[in-house]
Amino acid sequence: MSRHDRKRIDFTSIESSTNDTSSKTQYRISALLRGHTDDVRALTSDSQGTLYSASRDGTVKSWRRTAQEPNGQEGRWQLQRTWEELHTGFINSVCWVGTESSGGEVSDAGLLCTGGQDSLIQVVSLNTPDAPPRTLLGHGHNVCCLHASADGKRLASGSWDCTARIWDLESGGCLQVLTEHGAAVWDVLWIDVKGYEGTVVTGVVVAACADGLIRSFGDGHRKQLFKGHSGPVRALAKITPEVNDGLMFASASNDGLSLICHSTIRIWHLDGTELNVLEGHDSFIYSLVSILSSANGGLASSGEDGIIKIWNEEDGEMDQQVFVPALSVWSLTTLGDGDLACGCSDDCIWVFTRDDTRRGADEGTEEEYEKGLKERERVQRLKAGTEGGNSEVPRVAKVEELQEEGTKQGEIKLVETDKDGVRAFMWDGAKWEDVGQVVSASRSTAPSSKPTEKMEHEGVEYDYVFSIDVKDDEPPLKLPYNVGDDMHETAVAFVKLHSLPESYTSQIADFIRASSS
Repeated sequence: MSRHDRKRIDFTSIESSTNDTSSKTQYRISALLRGHTDDVRALTSDSQGTLYSASRDGTVKSWRRTAQEPNGQEGRWQLQRTWEELHTGFINSVCWVGTESSGGEVSDAGLLCTGGQDSLIQVVSLNTPDAPPRTLLGHGHNVCCLHASADGKRLASGSWDCTARIWDLESGGCLQVLTEHGAAVWDVLWIDVKGYEGTVVTGVVVAACADGLIRSFGDGHRKQLFKGHSGPVRALAKITPEVNDGLMFASASNDGLSLICHSTIRIWHLDGTELNVLEGHDSFIYSLVSILSSANGGLASSGEDGIIKIWNEEDGEMDQQVFVPALSVWSLTTLGDGDLACGCSDDCIWVFTRDDTRRGADEGTEEEYEKGLKERERVQRLKAGTEGGNSEVPRVAKVEELQEEGTKQGEIKLVETDKDGVRAFMWDGAKWEDVGQVVSASRSTAPSSKPTEKMEHEGVEYDYVFSIDVKDDEPPLKLPYNVGDDMHETAVAFVKLHSLPESYTSQIADFIRASSS
């Protein structure tokens, strides 16, 4: 099929999974895993069903189901182990690697590889999980993606340093540095098709880049350049992952977010042919994963809209939408039994299943899930200004709107986040600066200018205590304010107290005005 003959389908009008009439078995909530204290950015699983999670809290955790219960229900998920000192800062990627035994079979223990904000890759032997990890050095910035070859001998990594690298997991050495990228490498995918187009040893590594292009490499040399996306390419997934020599993969990109153009998923052949375009996400897509054919197959995608979409990769139709009680679904992975796990901005891991014996296996999970969805719906209504008939509620924007340029310097935009509720951002002429937290969405959007509760700061009660971020690597500064105080004088005093540039004064005064009105 040529690029111009591909099937292009618009799925934006398809309804949610609750009204879905597809013949395929639907995903339903199975479990909720709590333990992390910050966003769960990456997930992976091993051949025995152990789930591994990496978080911005600087830890990696392993989770496992207990034995089947007497009533036939599957056991509950339990936290097995926590690694706390693998990295300094956020951990943004994790990959389980099955290693071959002397008989050629894949070991169930294997290796656990993690990549972090500190530019390091750590390799933990799961046979000796308490032993110090092996460190792979070479990247110069955040390592945001990892993927291993099927034989467990090599690892591909991608980084914000605009390179991908191939590593020998036996020696720990870097075999190849894959350059030519015009921006950060957001994802890498290993396709084990040795001999394809002359490759001898490494198979083919596909790299997704923030420059909007996808590149494939074999034996260290670029093989193909995949053009079709118009925005940063964030995620890759192999189609039919159980077929080692399969030649198709999917990519997801933040293509032209606007009223008429949304993020897209594209299906490719390894020879560079674009086979299909899937549309349906209204915001950034962060993750893609293929579901095993033994679990009814499909392609799952997730992102900034808090929805997991299940696609039929053969005809491009959306089979289901799975709603998650979180603003962002950062990562997806499938388990050996076909269940689907997602890591989210609410610090949680939600697990969904197509198997009735695993639905709601954890006590109270279904109730908590439904409660979370209702709360999310309430917040969405509040942001739209429809709750209680209040037409004076200031508009609260989506996070992805921060990718758009402001209309004038000093413009204030209120944005809903998972962690801090509503935060205020100010356009400085070149980018949006996070200038602080709006203490409460309901407080900041109330018609009355007087909050109903006082807040304490250094032993004194105030109407508001704002958090002002002035540097990425330092904690936010507290700005107390009482209704009726002169906003400009408050800003002047704050700037002087913390030795900030005088140019901040008008921006901080505008922030106080927007957040307290």
